[in-house]
Amino acid sequence: MGIKEDMAELERKRAWALAMGGPERVARQHAKGRLTARERIERLLDPGTFFETGMFTHAPEPEWALRTPGDGVICGYGKIEGRIVAVSANDSTVLAGSDGSEAAGRKNGRVSNFAHDRGYPHIELAEGGGGRIHNLMGWAIARVGGGGGGVGGSKSVPPENRVPLLTAVLGNSYGGSSFRAGSSDWVVMTKSSSISISSPGLIEVSIGEKVSNEELGGWELHARKTGQIDMATETEDEALAAVREMVGYLPSRASESPPVRRTGDDPRRRDEGLLTVVPENANRAFDMTRIIKRFVDDGKYLLVKPEFGKCLVCCLARLDGHSVGIVANNSLYQAGAIDVEGAVKAARFVTLCNTFNIPLIFLHDVPGVLIGKQQEADGVVSKIMDLMGALSSCKVPRLAVIVRKSYGLAYLAMSGSYARNTFTFAWPTARIGFMAPEAGVRVAYGRQLAEQNLTKEALEAKYGEYIAEWEQGGLPWEAAGAGYIDDVIDPRDTRWALIRALEVALGRSY
Repeated sequence: MGIKEDMAELERKRAWALAMGGPERVARQHAKGRLTARERIERLLDPGTFFETGMFTHAPEPEWALRTPGDGVICGYGKIEGRIVAVSANDSTVLAGSDGSEAAGRKNGRVSNFAHDRGYPHIELAEGGGGRIHNLMGWAIARVGGGGGGVGGSKSVPPENRVPLLTAVLGNSYGGSSFRAGSSDWVVMTKSSSISISSPGLIEVSIGEKVSNEELGGWELHARKTGQIDMATETEDEALAAVREMVGYLPSRASESPPVRRTGDDPRRRDEGLLTVVPENANRAFDMTRIIKRFVDDGKYLLVKPEFGKCLVCCLARLDGHSVGIVANNSLYQAGAIDVEGAVKAARFVTLCNTFNIPLIFLHDVPGVLIGKQQEADGVVSKIMDLMGALSSCKVPRLAVIVRKSYGLAYLAMSGSYARNTFTFAWPTARIGFMAPEAGVRVAYGRQLAEQNLTKEALEAKYGEYIAEWEQGGLPWEAAGAGYIDDVIDPRDTRWALIRALEVALGRSY
């Protein structure tokens, strides 16, 4: 065979690989309103930067070889805003994107290992049909996840070499693709997708239960109940854009700092609106994101798990170009009291930021930890302790701003003056204490005053005296005088105060 014939064979093989599962299956994918794996990669990466590896892999069995171009997964490298990333995308046009073949596992494992070796964020584009049963029956299951190139095939990684693993779930994802989503640092999901260990079909055959993809693992379940995803989008393009945005907040590996992206927003910018954004009535709820958007760069932030643990707002933003993570109480939901879901959400977010060297900012307006029978049944104590354990393990700077009230255990769980908190600030509107004075006085003095047989008017007057006394003790001045608050700041200067604090904490110029 001469060079012409060899070149012709190369072109034929390349066309075979690029055609994926063939025109009919591609058309079927489009009919579902979904992109193919190659189209997803093209839209995710900077134009013309995709470098594919393992294009010609296929299932090892001769009877399956021609039917499995790429062996159900497309892998390689490319760039997002000029930074190299690794990409693995399930190809649902090839055996429904199922995994289990040794060739596919070896290919994906090599990409994962190389990403960790070189420090490239790894992005998974998930739509997989679960394990390829005929490849996994019997002893073959023993090689799954092995370093020899089985399914996954990734080696153990030192903590400092960890790279961000981001997953976009863009279709029904079972088995391996759901496992990878479950182990990711951040997950976005389209609302037409699902994530579950097994498919509805397998569940019906195995245990006789009939269930839909949406009931089993739809976006509402994972966004609002399990908290397994960080964002849900209407379209694939929105999901892929979110991945690009998220990559921009993260370093390439755990031993590095996130990239700096200054936009020209003046670090010293004051915002007069911060004087009026918080209602004077301490019991009136308000939207904490109105504060966040006033001090971060260009008012832009990326919410994390907005439908889960609604008592807290968690988001990523920038201050003078530097990535920061923000945890803020949300008085619009159960007055901001921290519940089990909120504690779980905050602990995960703190861990994410600590892993990837993102400083944390806490904005306080919290009446306490939510109490009651259901919260105790759900393990509120252990979840709050998990959050405080995550705070204790933090190596990144932690800044706290007490905006309004901050009481009891919630004050500590919001990184008040707790553990290695770097700096604690307060607005003049701040109030701190064991609990709200109104409730505290009635608990502390209720029986004593009741025994005095006072008139209703006299009783309320006495309560008023005690409440006024306790409120005075909760003002920020005594805590600042004792050195537990580093500074009481003008709300308008919040942006500049935080930027200067981070400059000192990180030892680098802002």
